[in-house]
Amino acid sequence: MNSKTIRYLFGIFLLMMTLFSFYYSKIALFVMAVFIIIIAINEYRNMFKKKEICPHSFLPEIIGIFCSYIFIFKSDIAEHNIITPVITIGIILSFILTVLKNSKPYILTSLSTICAIVLTFCGLYVIKLTYYFEHLSSFYVIAVYFLTVLSGDYAASVVGLHCKNKKFLAAEISPEKTLQGAAANLVVSCLICLLFVKLLNFSIIKCIIFGCVISVFSQFGDLAVSTIKRDLGIKHSGNMFYVYGGILDRLDAFIFSAPAAYYFLYLISVV
Repeated sequence: MNSKTIRYLFGIFLLMMTLFSFYYSKIALFVMAVFIIIIAINEYRNMFKKKEICPHSFLPEIIGIFCSYIFIFKSDIAEHNIITPVITIGIILSFILTVLKNSKPYILTSLSTICAIVLTFCGLYVIKLTYYFEHLSSFYVIAVYFLTVLSGDYAASVVGLHCKNKKFLAAEISPEKTLQGAAANLVVSCLICLLFVKLLNFSIIKCIIFGCVISVFSQFGDLAVSTIKRDLGIKHSGNMFYVYGGILDRLDAFIFSAPAAYYFLYLISVV
């Protein structure tokens, strides 16, 4: 069994656990969210050790757990507005703590902390995606969303590996990413959404657009995390899955695609 197969088996396992949490109860989902936040931010913090940069302890975790609590247990969309001032305070605190703790290099310490907060917040849109759109059979929406991200990513890796005359998407950031793979991701993502058109209760055009939105932003999320790893001179975010990487390596495609999918659904709900 090759490394890519094991990678996607881990992804499917994580998908099943997450969907179980969504389906079972809000408390189970909150516990799952807290677990992922703590592990992911710990991995993120360890990524910077080689460069002697130390994103602040606890601040990203506290803000991430608070945001997940609001998204899960507060159903009124107006109550979610409290998150904006909390994140703003978190950004200000990242600079204040840098000064008080004399954390050098000052700018990189603050910016790495802010980046942790922003990435966590964006990733939590997976939760917001489900609980805000209950009138759209939201469990099916989140299931199709997860399946689309994983299928598109798998298609990109297979096509990118076996195609001839490779044209690289961003060779300096991620040598394995090809334009052919990106195109395969786009096509497969649209096909997955079309396959479940009845579950989504969308028109065919909306399904295709939904697939395109997920595909494009999932690939940018992947490249964003790859950019951080490339700058830090590391291959994997952690070793939670041993030689197959860490949890951030498994979640990178969801970081940007979740908010993109959310706002797509928001737009079609108000238009």
